[in-house]
Amino acid sequence: EALHFVDGIGDRGGAVLAKGAGDIAMKDVSFTGCEASTRGGGMYVISSGDVSLEGASFSECTAGSEGGGMYVFENGDVSLDGASFSECTALYFGGGMYVF
Repeated sequence: EALHFVDGIGDRGGAVLAKGAGDIAMKDVSFTGCEASTRGGGMYVISSGDVSLEGASFSECTAGSEGGGMYVFENGDVSLDGASFSECTALYFGGGMYVF
């Protein structure tokens, strides 16, 4: 069964915030209409290990600064197999995804 996040709201990571979480792997997850006032409308990942999303979709997610769909900072490898970003926006950088 797929995992769905709908209309999540937060300062960082409207639906998911992972800080120092080790490796992160998700399959068939969707983020719809999620918003963050700063970074990572759908998902915010910082100081963690590898990030692997298979079949993930980000739709209509927004961020007040960077990473409308997803914000990834100081992590290991990032793998997005079959991921899609649709109508995601950010005020400054990375409407779909911001990786630094």
